[in-house]
Amino acid sequence: MSFYNFIKIITAPIMWIVFPIKVYGKEKYYKDKAVVCCNHYSALDVAVLGHLFMWGACRCIAKEELFRNKLAAWFLRKCGAIAIKRGESDIAAFRAGLKVLENGEQLIIFPEGTRNDPNNMQLLPLMPGAVTFAIKGNCDILPMVIHKKIKPFHRTYLLVGDPISMRQFEGLSAREARESATALLYEKMSGLKSELDQIVADRKRKRKSR
Repeated sequence: MSFYNFIKIITAPIMWIVFPIKVYGKEKYYKDKAVVCCNHYSALDVAVLGHLFMWGACRCIAKEELFRNKLAAWFLRKCGAIAIKRGESDIAAFRAGLKVLENGEQLIIFPEGTRNDPNNMQLLPLMPGAVTFAIKGNCDILPMVIHKKIKPFHRTYLLVGDPISMRQFEGLSAREARESATALLYEKMSGLKSELDQIVADRKRKRKSR
């Protein structure tokens, strides 16, 4: 049993009790290689996504600052996280991410590049890294969105969208493909966010009307 699976199993009861989650569109998720993209409000986002979808290892791109503590760095790497230097070209991290995809695994990326303000219900501009991995890794992007910042003992809502194929950008220059794919990803994730916000609002109205 992998270290990550062991941690996941022993913490599962705590996760489901402390961080209850309702997933919409779960049937759209599949286990083949893909870049999993989600909006980002807190460090708990990757823990929740890992418990929902990842086995064997939680392969995610994480900012280098999280690895400065030796114990945290050991734990994150044992779970499968890949450190990346933000704001610069990190060849080692890029190669490590591509290796994950080449092995047929999934890679979690938060394309906003940083945590969003919990009070901001809109996506931040997306960085091109996620689509670059998908294009170079010859795989789809699996978009999903979280309704708002995850809090203990509060239900979290997550919506999974349709896979986004990178094949439609074949024939374009590398720059054109990145820009077009990033714009499409932003459009799709923004649409999912609006859809999920409406779902949650409707649930609250129905609950109040009972």
